[in-house]
Amino acid sequence: MSSDDYFVDPLSDSEVQAYAKRARIFLGLGDARRVDPLILEGVDKIWTVQGVKSFRLEVVADEALPHDVGLTTYDGTKILVQIPRRIRHDAYLGDGFARYTVTHELGHATLHLNKLMSGAAMPRRGSGNKRSDWIPKFKSAERQAMTFGGAFLINDKIGRGLTSPEAISIEFGLSLQAAHIYFEQVQEEIARPEASGRIRQMADQVRAALVPTSSSVATPSFLNEICSCCGQQKLFPVGNKYMCQGCDAIYDRFQDGDQVQ
Repeated sequence: MSSDDYFVDPLSDSEVQAYAKRARIFLGLGDARRVDPLILEGVDKIWTVQGVKSFRLEVVADEALPHDVGLTTYDGTKILVQIPRRIRHDAYLGDGFARYTVTHELGHATLHLNKLMSGAAMPRRGSGNKRSDWIPKFKSAERQAMTFGGAFLINDKIGRGLTSPEAISIEFGLSLQAAHIYFEQVQEEIARPEASGRIRQMADQVRAALVPTSSSVATPSFLNEICSCCGQQKLFPVGNKYMCQGCDAIYDRFQDGDQVQ
């Protein structure tokens, strides 16, 4: 049985989403409001992180993939995505899970060609893929494909204006899980500059608190003597010496006629 997940080159969610948008643009879907993933049936080349590659979306009998809803492999000449007929039928009817399944597998095709060319088979389990705890999410093939699948179906200009994962799922016809990933990413991007602003404000407050105010500065108690250097009565003790605040002259011990250091 094929592995449920693979350790792959690290990509952040935002990087994966950017690749999904580039894949949309390559297929002429950059500004599309609602993408029909079955358009891939008529596509023989796709953009990947390694450049434009030959591709085929193949619909197979349900019996060929009894436990899986999608499978991505490399057959030596092209990237091959297979989906069972039942998934193709549901995607045609607009079912979110089925639509997302197709673009999820396109995510593997776009992002993970190195693994595919080395013989990896990347399935999408009907019961859900199991992810290993030891694989960080940004290095997980499944996590990256999940993020890609949603981003490919979403028009950013519209999606960023929606206020919940449920609204995103309905608007673009994708699974609620994928909608949650996209929504959380957008919220993080919105919160980041606000958090930075709060941190800067706190730093300014701390700096201001550390600057002594005029009322907090102690006024030196001057001796009843004048400085023999400048003639001002501004001598005050500093340890075992005396200093003139007027001219900064320093005396070892103040006495008439002592030399200024």
